[in-house]
Amino acid sequence: MAITFEKEKVKGNFPVFWRGECSVLPGDFKLTTDLPEGTLVKKGTPIKLDFAKMECKICKAVEVINGGTTTKPRIKKGSFAVKSETVGGQAINSIDSSNADYDVLTLAAAAETAVAGAVLGIGEDLPDAVVETDFVFTKNMSFQTVSAGYEVLILKDVAYPMPKDWLVGYSMKNNPSIKYIRQ
Repeated sequence: MAITFEKEKVKGNFPVFWRGECSVLPGDFKLTTDLPEGTLVKKGTPIKLDFAKMECKICKAVEVINGGTTTKPRIKKGSFAVKSETVGGQAINSIDSSNADYDVLTLAAAAETAVAGAVLGIGEDLPDAVVETDFVFTKNMSFQTVSAGYEVLILKDVAYPMPKDWLVGYSMKNNPSIKYIRQ
């Protein structure tokens, strides 16, 4: 009689915040970024705050992966990119999200910076905080709010991608209390 062990893969997440610690600003911020219904916004996603209006918007970026071209780069899922935004100086004409592992952007022209391993920012806003708690975007809510983390150590290999020009060394450019580390 023999025992047969079967392997089973279980999906899980590695924590984004080192030791789970994150200092949070008092009060929540209304999210002004329009997202598709049911979009999961994970903790550690960079945001730009507007204290006068108590609003925020997601600072979007794409991480280019192997297999694409400079006119049709493959990117990691979860970028929040939409048609007509600009990546690498080129407008996004369409987004093919039919593959389960990655999305493919069709750009108006070749973007020389859209090479494997590159992290490219979308838009002009530089983040100054991060999302503190995962949430699901719902349009039916009258006031979709975000808890904003202002002081935290983020594991950069797990977190939302950060373009190099959003950082000074390993700290967020507009908030040096947010640090991106490897552990």
